[in-house]
Amino acid sequence: IGKAEHDEDMQIILEIGANTIRLAHYQHDDYFYDLCDKYGLVVWAEIPYISRHMPEANGNAESQMKELVTQQYNHPSIVTWGVSNEITMFNKHKKDMLAEHVKLNDMCHRMDPSRLTTLACYAACGPTNKVGKITDLVSWNLYLGWYVPFFFLNDGWFWLYRVLNPKRIIGMSEYGAEGMPNLHSVSPRRGDNTEEYQCKYHEYMLKFFARNPYLWATHVWNMYDFAADARNQGGEPGMNHKGLVTYDRKTRKDAFYLYKAYWSEEKFIHLCGKRFVNRTGGKLKIKVYTNEPTVELYVDDKLVKTQNGDKVFNFSVPFKGTMKITVKSGDLVDEATFTRVATKDRSYILTKTDTKNWQK
Repeated sequence: IGKAEHDEDMQIILEIGANTIRLAHYQHDDYFYDLCDKYGLVVWAEIPYISRHMPEANGNAESQMKELVTQQYNHPSIVTWGVSNEITMFNKHKKDMLAEHVKLNDMCHRMDPSRLTTLACYAACGPTNKVGKITDLVSWNLYLGWYVPFFFLNDGWFWLYRVLNPKRIIGMSEYGAEGMPNLHSVSPRRGDNTEEYQCKYHEYMLKFFARNPYLWATHVWNMYDFAADARNQGGEPGMNHKGLVTYDRKTRKDAFYLYKAYWSEEKFIHLCGKRFVNRTGGKLKIKVYTNEPTVELYVDDKLVKTQNGDKVFNFSVPFKGTMKITVKSGDLVDEATFTRVATKDRSYILTKTDTKNWQK
């Protein structure tokens, strides 16, 4: 990809209001580091030391760490060097793996005493694993509420970690849920790949982060859908759909606007579910994301409700025929049309998936 694609990526990241980027899991174009410098983003840079520790590859990992620090040292946006990602997923050669992390950590500090080190730990690694205590910082890849049920497990997991490691500085390096713009449900469930479940998941997670300000950083997985050859989900094989934006950068999913409501100072209003046109049931549920404090709801151009709130607004109105829904906050306006149908529109339902539980 060229500068134009990097510029487009950066502008969307700035639109959502993010202030930090994890450049996983490999070296990135120097031009993108330049953009991070220019716009004042906090960067986590890391090497492709991923999932499986292989003693015969230690020299390669050390070479890549040395090259990363040497090449990118002068970028002020970089705050931390990442030494590995989910390296305990396949837990063999533990003693050598720990020694290699010590070596990489020491190398970073020797080459660059001014910056901190970190790593992304896999959930099954556990809160007492020694690999999570080598670097200055640690972050965790947790998909509680996606690969395994129950959002509240995030609260319990971090509570336990802090009890067991009261002096460690902790963050969240990966979390997310698949969401496809063509899949929808009035009663979304884990694993259905609907935009609605993706929104439900991220609504919980952003409230969780607000309740736990001790986290040094949180990095959503992922900003954009990306290629993943082994996957075959939702009729679009070879793709991971956890992005807040589609692979072609053309479609901002509803969850994108949730983050914008939390992070951006640009005033906006977004009516969710525009792509979910045909719906069943006697009530039409309406969700709005905005960073304004008041939302007015219009049905067929008639004001029916005004609601005060914070970022997420939910309405319910009687559903008959085809209805034009308009939401307003001051001069901000968004609208869509919805149609009540007798039976579920099957085109909105996930027909094939190979979703695996990576948390086992």
